Amino acid sequence: MTSTMHDRLAEWRHLLEKCGDKPSRKGVHALRVVTLRLQAEFERDLEDLPRASHQAQAMLQFGKQAEKLRRALGPVREFDVWIGKLRDLRSSLIHSGEYVPRSAQQNVRGIERLEVQLKRKRRSAEKKLVAEIEKHGSRFVEAGEEIETSLSDYLFGEESGIAGELVARFRMVRAEFPTLDEANLHEFRKRIKMVRYLAEMRGSSDPAIGQIATQIKKLQAAIGEWHDWQALAQVAHSGHHAKSKDLAELLETIARESFETALSTVNSVTAHMPGADAEQVEPSDLQGRKPPAWSENGSAAVEDQKLA
Repeated sequence: MTSTMHDRLAEWRHLLEKCGDKPSRKGVHALRVVTLRLQAEFERDLEDLPRASHQAQAMLQFGKQAEKLRRALGPVREFDVWIGKLRDLRSSLIHSGEYVPRSAQQNVRGIERLEVQLKRKRRSAEKKLVAEIEKHGSRFVEAGEEIETSLSDYLFGEESGIAGELVARFRMVRAEFPTLDEANLHEFRKRIKMVRYLAEMRGSSDPAIGQIATQIKKLQAAIGEWHDWQALAQVAHSGHHAKSKDLAELLETIARESFETALSTVNSVTAHMPGADAEQVEPSDLQGRKPPAWSENGSAAVEDQKLA
């Protein structure tokens, strides 16, 4: 087993233990990221492994447990991001100038009310996360240990041609979304996460791969910015307080502007995706090699895995 994989699994177990004790904002984010990266790496190699092999079964079992963990981590992480964005927005309204207009003051109060609401929900989600780790923690750890036992000779495929493969994977997903709109933009973002994490894990050894990771991360950040503001606007709209309407309108305006920025970023990254000089893999060569979806019984479903 490579030291990189060993270190990643060790980090995963350490963060799992920490979050089971106290799910801090940084800890939840770090555990979610390392879980996604491990899934991305295993999904890539599952495409070429016989499903009956010990390695494939260990990967599938880890994927099943990782899905349970991510479902518990997701809401906590989401609340952390929303609370942070509201805090920044409130700060910008307060410090935008010496004079704070009445409309801004109302929005500040609306933000404070919404923050209180989200913090309360975050505490509830945190308790559920701790309970989930306590309930399934031994299974999570066993799945990680089984991976280490079965993947003593684990490698991320051949080093040559990876940049070209990653570009082809990106192009294949992009081709499945010829027209992006508010209905499918977030789904597109989830679908390209595997490419990003694979690129990040290999970027330190190849500048071309590092550039691919940087560009996709930039793209995902822009889409994520829009999705978070859109979600916050919907939460504000659901508020029963009459003054929530003003805040919802402000958040909707920010969301619309973020949507335009996201589309522009997608087009720019797609047009300038690096790797033209790398050994190319055509998208058609990857057909039939889509990543598996982790099912409850540990087997792979036919539909694509959707990293959230």
